[in-house]
Amino acid sequence: MLIRRDLIVRFRQTYFGLAWLLFKPLMLMVAMSFAFGFLAGFEKNHMAPYQLIIFCGVIPWYFFSNAVPDGMNSLLGHLHIIQKAYFPRAILPISVIAVDALEFMAAWLLFALGCIWFSYLPGWQIVFCPLFLIQLAILCVAIGLLLSIGNLRFRDVGNLVPFLLTMGFFVTPIGYTANRIPAEWQFVYALNPLVGIVEGLRWSLLNGMDGFPLGPVLESLAITTLTGFFAVRQFLTTDLHLADMA
Repeated sequence: MLIRRDLIVRFRQTYFGLAWLLFKPLMLMVAMSFAFGFLAGFEKNHMAPYQLIIFCGVIPWYFFSNAVPDGMNSLLGHLHIIQKAYFPRAILPISVIAVDALEFMAAWLLFALGCIWFSYLPGWQIVFCPLFLIQLAILCVAIGLLLSIGNLRFRDVGNLVPFLLTMGFFVTPIGYTANRIPAEWQFVYALNPLVGIVEGLRWSLLNGMDGFPLGPVLESLAITTLTGFFAVRQFLTTDLHLADMA
């Protein structure tokens, strides 16, 4: 019911309706192609079309940058329900992130259309794509759970997260690939869990481009797992006291 309500509210009284699901990531891809491809010249020396490389970074980032703030604000935006009745409060952040996940899955239609446009056929590695998508969803839910508690207790979190997302945009391989990072900085760079996810998606969707990113993928899995366990533990600990924290 919450997912259905949020979908109706999000697209009600919009002229283009569901077309916004594709328009926003498409415009972000165009802007990234101009900035990194045309101006910075990153589009050279790639076997796959540069626009498809961009899509593999833009679409996960678009989901992450929407899901994290939405999950963070989910408890604060439903205080009137939390303070009146008890129910599993994790439903609130999970439901808003689920709405973003539906948009996320629809946005992959752009990648499919891009493959048709460039006559590009993904290889056998595509069978591993769902694993990276599931990991991204788990990461977003885990961060959303943690931030929703923090935002309920400290309103500073709501001011800090947009700033961190702006910084995260530049340290995530969206308009460029991770192999442009110097070798001595690769380990530190891959501490951003999105690095392993984005590079893993590129490997799985673009015929094993640049080889399997073993190091970033392992770092990303470790950080996602630790974040997930900590988020669940923390949320279960504070679930009964959320109404008193506001």
